[in-house]
Amino acid sequence: MKKRLLAFVILPVFSLAVWSCQTTPTAKVTSGEGPSMAEAQQEAYNGPKARIAVAQFKDKTGKGWWSGQIGDGMADMLATSLFNTNRYIVLERHILGDVLAEQDLGASGRVKKQTAAPIGQLEGAELLITGAVTEFEPGTTGVGGDLGGTVGRVVGGVLGGIRKAHIAIDVRVVDTRTSRLVAATSVEGEATDYNLGGMAIGSNVGGSLGGYSKTPMEKAVRVALGEAVKFIVSKTPPTYYHFK
Repeated sequence: MKKRLLAFVILPVFSLAVWSCQTTPTAKVTSGEGPSMAEAQQEAYNGPKARIAVAQFKDKTGKGWWSGQIGDGMADMLATSLFNTNRYIVLERHILGDVLAEQDLGASGRVKKQTAAPIGQLEGAELLITGAVTEFEPGTTGVGGDLGGTVGRVVGGVLGGIRKAHIAIDVRVVDTRTSRLVAATSVEGEATDYNLGGMAIGSNVGGSLGGYSKTPMEKAVRVALGEAVKFIVSKTPPTYYHFK
């Protein structure tokens, strides 16, 4: 009876403690200098733009979790975020084969000439963004077994529902004319979900990361890429912003 009463008291306390924890995903840049990220995007931008393309992300962790779908998904998320800054002409490279096929179809004479996609007008990127995942921890955390008995099971059930993910990404900005490195940084992202008796705390996000869609890992990826975009904006030399 005492154990049940103690469990009845402890469960709300632990639930409140977990609820009050920070559930917002966090990210940080571990290298780089210059204007702060807030300063870089403080005002809406409507000036000249830079031509940029994003390469498929690579895996440097060697943990066997990677797939081409994940690499493309991360590149797509970064490309979308860069486009939304209004500072870049983002050139699509992942579906370039489909674009070329459409142009070839137009050149074959099977498409009305006035509507056929012309050949020889693809735009080139002056900047290429490459990314590599160097740390990847999608694991689940939980404690409570040391307490034993009913209390241990209750606390373990509460804290066993905590899922925390961590990712680190190396991002590089490369000048395509010279292959020179314009800027480079490492960004980290973390996200935590709490599941108390089936009640999830923290919102899910739609996804492009295969089996990691709608998990803390996807949230961690998104916040890390958000910081990467801020870094890229702040480190793009003004001379690249010359297209209207």
